Amino acid sequence: MAFNGVRLFRYALLGEIGSNVMGALPCLLAPETVLSYLVRGPNDITPVAKSLTQWYACCHPRFQRPTNRKVRFGGMILTAFTIPIILSYPNPRPSQGGDPQIVAWRRLAYMTLGAGEVGLGTIAMIQFLQGDSGFTDSALLGVMAFMGVFSAMRGFFLYARPSWMEAQENAKKAQ
Repeated sequence: MAFNGVRLFRYALLGEIGSNVMGALPCLLAPETVLSYLVRGPNDITPVAKSLTQWYACCHPRFQRPTNRKVRFGGMILTAFTIPIILSYPNPRPSQGGDPQIVAWRRLAYMTLGAGEVGLGTIAMIQFLQGDSGFTDSALLGVMAFMGVFSAMRGFFLYARPSWMEAQENAKKAQ
């Protein structure tokens, strides 16, 4: 059986959809538990932090210590960003009932999500270097690692192997 880059791309989409849903559920259902793994101490788990974690279904809330009495939120809206990935899943080949516009949608979704991941990874790095974000160092390093992996994956599909997103590879093999 020949290697199928398009299939690999679609498996990557399914994996990302699954990880986003599995990441959003604990944030929605048990925000205090999620925050307990991310913040430096129980005093950093404020009612506002729990609410924002649920509202945005996101595991990356950014807030100052409660003594400052300020709350800032700079997280990514995980659940909403799953929608473009779901819409990118269908096969773009008209011969298989797909829409050629899917390719443009995939590129736009991947560029938009990639920009957000680079931004969030950069914010996490700055907070790690400054050392007073309220997050544990391991949480910030984890955010940087995840954002780096997803950014690298998007860059690979966008620039190194764009044919895998466009289903051109299989069309070339069929000729």
